[in-house]
Amino acid sequence: RDEAEYKGKKVALYKRAQILAADLWAAFGGQGLGEFCDIDTITMFADYRVPQILRRLGILVYDETLAEILEKGTVVPSGDPLEVEIRGCTIWAVELIKREIVNLPVETDINSILIDFYLWNAATDTLTDNTPGNRAHKTRSFYY
Repeated sequence: RDEAEYKGKKVALYKRAQILAADLWAAFGGQGLGEFCDIDTITMFADYRVPQILRRLGILVYDETLAEILEKGTVVPSGDPLEVEIRGCTIWAVELIKREIVNLPVETDINSILIDFYLWNAATDTLTDNTPGNRAHKTRSFYY
C-alpha cells in the first residue's frame, strides 16, 4: 500500500490507483468505461518527476538540508518523513495551481489530472533524474 505514517497519522497516497482511473478517463474521453462523476476530486499523482519540475519553476523551494540530500543523490527511503513531505507538498502545490487557473476570467475544464500530465511531460522533456541543481529525489519503491 502506498501509505506512510507521518507525525503519528496515516498518509495514503495511492498513486497507481489514481493513475488507473485517470488513464481510463483520458483514454475514453470521460465516456463509457472512462466516465467518473467525481474525476475532479483526484489529486495529482505524487511521484518524483513533478516535484522536480515544480522545484525548477520555483514553486517548490527546499530547505538547504533537503537540497543537499538530493544533490548528493542520497536515497530517501519510501515512507520516510522527507519523502512524504515532498509528495504531500507536491500534491498541495498542484491543488493551488488548479485554484489559480479556476479563478482566471476564462472558462476552463481543468483538473489535477491534466495539470499532472502537463507537468510530468514538461519534466521528462526538459530534465533528467540528475539535472544538476535540480535532482529528483531518489526513493526505491514500487508505488511510483
